[in-house]
Amino acid sequence: MKILIAGAGAIGSILGGFLHKSGADVTLAGRGDHIRAIRSQGLHITGIWGDYSLQGIKSLEPPAAVQPNLQHHFDAILVCVKSYDTADAVAAYSGLLKKDGVCVSFQNGMGNMEVIAHSVGDERTGGARVIFGSEISGPGHVKVTVYADQIVVGPFKPGHPQQNGLLKELAHIIDKAGIPACYMDDVYPHLWAKMFYNCPLNPLGAILKLTYGDLVKQESVKAIMNDVVKEAFAAARSIGVDLPFETSADFMQVFYDVLVPSTAGHRASMLQDIEHGKRTEIDALNGAVVQYGERLGIPVEVNRTLVRLIKAIEQQ
Repeated sequence: MKILIAGAGAIGSILGGFLHKSGADVTLAGRGDHIRAIRSQGLHITGIWGDYSLQGIKSLEPPAAVQPNLQHHFDAILVCVKSYDTADAVAAYSGLLKKDGVCVSFQNGMGNMEVIAHSVGDERTGGARVIFGSEISGPGHVKVTVYADQIVVGPFKPGHPQQNGLLKELAHIIDKAGIPACYMDDVYPHLWAKMFYNCPLNPLGAILKLTYGDLVKQESVKAIMNDVVKEAFAAARSIGVDLPFETSADFMQVFYDVLVPSTAGHRASMLQDIEHGKRTEIDALNGAVVQYGERLGIPVEVNRTLVRLIKAIEQQ
């Protein structure tokens, strides 16, 4: 399987590095100093999964995507860009996808698969729940900071045998590379469970400038988190997602007992974006909950308030 990582940021670099280390045929695609450093000096990975210095990783920048020899070259494209860059990334790289290939969102938030499917078709679109943390510590250097659970890969719309076979193979290759991964016919319960994890932690971590572990030490903050998840849970239930939890309180028990302790030292990616003067993914996270709530007539005032606060911080 020939794999293209569209977006050589922190998550994309970790995926690409481990796949390369395992012998998989992988190419990293991105822009700027980081991808150029990988090309000239290699990719250096540190953190909880070990330290590696990897040379010879294939890479390209967007202008290379128009090369005739790369057209319809890749069996799978893993989209790892920020949610607001999804359309641009798909426009840049979709021509490199084989006609029977799959383009898979490895991103935060909701709505990414719909953007991908609009370009490459429902039958060639998939999604993945990624719930480990990483950061770029310098050009060509990435660090794995925390790990909560395995990657779950699945189709945008179940029922296409060829697509499901490719997605199963992709999950197996990632798992074999040392990043725990599996395939599921229905990925949406896992994507929404990640929303329940991200929507309270990411914006509150950015607003209060606290690690995930420090956030839950305050009862007032926990009360806000509970309300954020209660609203998101109601939205997911209303659109028919087959959630593995009976109530939002059931999820919050796992959240406080398992998920947050395993990622306690993590600093929110939203906080890192704000510190670097970048746009956040608030629209694909809490903003998506607000959109569902407005469409379904569900109260989403706590999520709406967090969206407004983050947007105010972005404009400072």
